[in-house]
Amino acid sequence: MRFEIVGLLCLMFCLGTVSAGFDLSGSCDGIVSVFENAESDFVIPDGIPFGDDVFDVYVGDEFVVSFELKEKKLSGVGCEVSEDVGYNVYISEKLVGDINEGKLVMSVDLYNELKDSGDLKIDAVGFGNSVKLGFVNFGLWVAGWFS
Repeated sequence: MRFEIVGLLCLMFCLGTVSAGFDLSGSCDGIVSVFENAESDFVIPDGIPFGDDVFDVYVGDEFVVSFELKEKKLSGVGCEVSEDVGYNVYISEKLVGDINEGKLVMSVDLYNELKDSGDLKIDAVGFGNSVKLGFVNFGLWVAGWFS
């Protein structure tokens, strides 16, 4: 059950930025504006092993936005590819459309299906991040057997 919760939360981080008002099909400036005008912090739950990381998000092969986490809080959003990126997140245009239309029900199975189909791809930068992402993906793969 714990892996399923971690999986859901990981998926929520990777895809849930849209539900927080970040429209990945829009301009980067619009995403930054939503972040700057947010009334509350976007906090990563304790079960997720990401805390002080930088994620560059791409739709297809086109860079969209960079998210920076500090102490499990979204601390920055940028419109330039980060030099300190820990993870590159690639999301298909089809997936962005499905998210924006609210067609997805987040689950471990969905995360695994999106990874397998290529609609969601997360590339870790560096050995430590690769190991961390490997453990997360393995845990979600195993959790998929029980969901």
